[in-house]
Amino acid sequence: MNIVEITVVGLEEPPWLPGVERFCVKVLEQLQLDNWELSIVFCTNKFIRELNNRFRGKNEVTDVLSFSQSEGEPFPSYPNLSKTIGDVVISLEMIETNRETTGESWEAELKRLLIHGILHLAGYDHEEAEEEGEMLNLQDRLLQTLMEERIRT
Repeated sequence: MNIVEITVVGLEEPPWLPGVERFCVKVLEQLQLDNWELSIVFCTNKFIRELNNRFRGKNEVTDVLSFSQSEGEPFPSYPNLSKTIGDVVISLEMIETNRETTGESWEAELKRLLIHGILHLAGYDHEEAEEEGEMLNLQDRLLQTLMEERIRT
């Protein structure tokens, strides 16, 4: 069983958070990942800029950051024990900015950012062109597969 914890920083808690939890569990199922525990943090541009500056040395706003807790020595796997995998931090303000550029719906952009962050925690990256192609292709396939899953009802 996968566990998704959601936190909202600097904003009023939106009513659609249970839909995010359900969606993230579906993403993990599609990736055939079990017994994962991850955290989703929704925040402001100011907060994500501070994180980006502190941990990546980039004093700029970004839409999503992933912080893996599985780097280094692997934690042993035990039956029925969740593995805390990390945190996905998403700026809710950037969803609106991104969708103005892409023309996607608000919900489609949120789904893209959730999938993108989870893929990073699953070990995917886009530093090299080949890695980027693999990750973005999988991201697109997951978006297509989970297109009908509703976050906001």
